[in-house]
Amino acid sequence: MKSALNRFFIGVIILLLGTAQVNSQIIIRDPHHATFRRAMNASDVGDFSRAIELFQSILVESPQHIDALTQLGMSYMFSHQNLDSAIVLFDKVLEIIPEDDAFNEFGIYIQHAKSRAYRLMNQPSFAIPILEQLRDSVQDTELKDDFSLELKQARHAAILVQNPVPLKITSIGDVINSEFDDHSPLVCLTGNRVFFTSRRPVPRERAFQDGQYAEKIFVSEYKDGQWQEPNLVRELYSRHEHISILSLSPDGTKLFLFMNDRYPGRNIYVSNLVNGLWQEPEMLPAPINSEWDETHASLSPDQSTLFFTSNRPGGYGGLDIYKVRMNEKGDWGEPVNLGPNINTEFDEETPKMHPDGLTLYFSSEGHNSIGGFDVFYTQKLPDGSWAGAVNMGVPVNSADDDYFFVPTLDKSQAYFASYRFSGKKARSDIYRVSFDEQRKGSLAVVEGYVSDDSGKSGLPIRILVWRDDDSKMVGDYRPNRQTGRYLLFLEAGESYRIEEVILDEVVKSRAVYIPEELTYEREQNVVLLQELSMESPLKREIERFEEQEPIFPHFYMTEIIDEPRSELYTVQILALLRNPNPADSFFSGLDKQNIRAYKGKDGFIRFVAGEFSSEEDAEEFLENIRRSGKYHDAWIRELPELKAGSEEEWMVMLD
Repeated sequence: MKSALNRFFIGVIILLLGTAQVNSQIIIRDPHHATFRRAMNASDVGDFSRAIELFQSILVESPQHIDALTQLGMSYMFSHQNLDSAIVLFDKVLEIIPEDDAFNEFGIYIQHAKSRAYRLMNQPSFAIPILEQLRDSVQDTELKDDFSLELKQARHAAILVQNPVPLKITSIGDVINSEFDDHSPLVCLTGNRVFFTSRRPVPRERAFQDGQYAEKIFVSEYKDGQWQEPNLVRELYSRHEHISILSLSPDGTKLFLFMNDRYPGRNIYVSNLVNGLWQEPEMLPAPINSEWDETHASLSPDQSTLFFTSNRPGGYGGLDIYKVRMNEKGDWGEPVNLGPNINTEFDEETPKMHPDGLTLYFSSEGHNSIGGFDVFYTQKLPDGSWAGAVNMGVPVNSADDDYFFVPTLDKSQAYFASYRFSGKKARSDIYRVSFDEQRKGSLAVVEGYVSDDSGKSGLPIRILVWRDDDSKMVGDYRPNRQTGRYLLFLEAGESYRIEEVILDEVVKSRAVYIPEELTYEREQNVVLLQELSMESPLKREIERFEEQEPIFPHFYMTEIIDEPRSELYTVQILALLRNPNPADSFFSGLDKQNIRAYKGKDGFIRFVAGEFSSEEDAEEFLENIRRSGKYHDAWIRELPELKAGSEEEWMVMLD
């Protein structure tokens, strides 16, 4: 798209670095030549603070220095600082050069920069007449086409600026954001953990020429109403090497990564979470990775489909979005291009499927972009095709590149990175977008585990979900191979049939109804679901609570001191998300002095009863409590594994 403009402007830069010609007079032996070159070198490596300082020093002694005026304006623009000052500088240059030079190579360069600054300031109406003049003044066909495209983008922007999306953009906070680049935020389902990529320093790392450090992955926990100090994910750390995150699986156990390697093209890696530790990243197999560039990947909610980007031959142009499905044996099939409603002749990037399984968010330089990459979304239609792409609008999108847009479960909020809203110099920060429109949730989250028989088979397991009213399969979920855990994202108010399938054989089948009360809604504490065990009927215990107003005055928990214990097993009777206060009557029939609660790292509060030295004793206890008719979903857990996955432990006190 930008090849003609790039070639044109590279030629102008070479002219600036060499002997400049203005008004047919050759300027030689410029006393600021060495300073100018140092400033350009600083700009080339992204050290705009140093470049601005050097260009300003030239202008102190030579206020009419055209090259310094030009490149100071460019440095302001590239670093998103003082854009209005950049326009003043470009206007001053246009005043200095003769009128006849306004549309030679240098004049076009300045006018285009001025139009670009207006677009970055979200004032496209001022850029439109400039771009119209540029389009009409050039003879080169490719240049004319490029200016026509930018003019089209500016006109799209003018419409969107007049109709902004009502939302609020706030920084995620200085605890996470640093003076260095922070980007690619991935917030887990429960909202209590965020992974992100940062170029901040770590011990024994050396800075690059731009003053920043190699990209590394950090994680922060949300506790006591605020984000905690981020920690380096040390399992994924390699000195002086870039590694950045692409996406997080819905269950939080897979991180898709981009990292330096020795193979052709750019490749996608994945790291799995095993026993609380991230494992050595593995390169995704062919035909996902290829000799071409693969730049992004993310899983569907059921983890049976991978969406990824590639510029391999046979697409619509540049980077396209593909999907590849996992078969019944757990192997990836052949990639399929998502087609012309999503892919264009330009680049598409950062595909992310929402947990509803229908909404795909992605970025594109095509469609009705207002400049660079814009964030779009599309809906999957009943026949499996995709609806036309919809621009997310202003201020989510700008004339610059906008991507890595990750919405929350109810679509009322999203996280993304940008330097448009930062006062820092050419550094990106992480922000939260809150849409003003109140959106009523319709999704419920179900956590489940495969049955013991299936888990012991060693074969790939699928969880198929069928909607009762139309007998349509709405999910083909893949449990975690180490733990057997899975998360289902289901529309509330519907009945479903849930099947455990090994290869093509249904080994377990249960029915479940998801009440409307389980809908996830913004700023509301709703218990999403207790865990499912496929060994028993899928029966739900549901309660709704008001935030910070416990309605069970006789129920409270007290933290206990962690002490060595020889017990190896316990029986889990309930798991809740967001609010740990079930009705005390739920525990009737149990020894109320022997109930504990564990706050998991995944946000669930798990209630257990009893502690046993042998699995046989735990099984006997489980059978006894099931006879009461209340605890059909209770199941045996290994106590060390439960403790390892928990942050806190409480003794439950009941009257």
